[in-house]
Amino acid sequence: MNRRKFVYQTSGLALAAITAPAFAKFAMPKDKMDRLAMGTLLWRSQFRQTKPKGVTEIKDELTIMDLPQHHREKFGIKKLEFWSENIESFDEAYLTAVKGKIKSAGCELLDVQFDSSPFDHEGYDLANADEEKRKAGVAHVKKWMDGSAFLGSKCVRVNPGRPTGTVEQSIKSFQELLPYAKSKGLIIITANHFGIETDADKHVAIVKGVPGIYTEPDFGNYNGAPNMYESLAKIIPYAYIVSAKVVDFTKNADGKLEHTSYDFDKCVQLAESLGFKGTYMVAQWSGKWPAANITNDEIANWTIEHLKANIKA
Repeated sequence: MNRRKFVYQTSGLALAAITAPAFAKFAMPKDKMDRLAMGTLLWRSQFRQTKPKGVTEIKDELTIMDLPQHHREKFGIKKLEFWSENIESFDEAYLTAVKGKIKSAGCELLDVQFDSSPFDHEGYDLANADEEKRKAGVAHVKKWMDGSAFLGSKCVRVNPGRPTGTVEQSIKSFQELLPYAKSKGLIIITANHFGIETDADKHVAIVKGVPGIYTEPDFGNYNGAPNMYESLAKIIPYAYIVSAKVVDFTKNADGKLEHTSYDFDKCVQLAESLGFKGTYMVAQWSGKWPAANITNDEIANWTIEHLKANIKA
């Protein structure tokens, strides 16, 4: 298959990437808002399960049930992402109620991120050299695929494995998971999250080793890395979703937000120049958060406006 080379130049730095056979193809929407999604991660301080330690009273508390209407009414966002930490149960009645809330708000569930959860702290490691532990991880992910499929999710974000594991074991796990995901109508995506895949070359090797799975490049998870933009350029051509995750902000003298962690606009421009046509996930994460004088609403609006200013739809 022919590959086309895209070159992105910014601040004197030339970044080159090659579009891969696995690069997801999308029809370009007429409205830029149709390329935006938003999940629970930015709002974690308003969820009982993920609020900061020591907080006893939550202002404007949210649950998964509230999220579809919240995002649609306040921000015009119709595509959603649920973090497993904010899902309360796999009970059928609960999942049915959540699914009903998504439908009644006129939204769609684009993705479920698999980490831990209030009712399931087992965890998983798909790259583990110990075969029994690897197989247990595969079984764990299948359980979450079942729940995600019931909710009607399009994608599932699955962690490729811990840094101590191997690319070969991760590939083996995804080769076992891909047919199961397809049988459930799910697309597997893998973010540069915390494990073996934080090495961009290993991340690419894993998705190339299992044609049919994709990356979810996460701007914020490369924050501060000396090779941040080079690493993004390697994994974006395999992307199905891009996590447009912001990190830290300050307010200037005029009271306007300034993102202080990395050049957000440059990251979006890079993704666009490399041919990404999919959905950008509005998200935020910082160990310093929440800030006393900056609200989640302000962060969401800043991110949405900067995405709209830089995407080409």
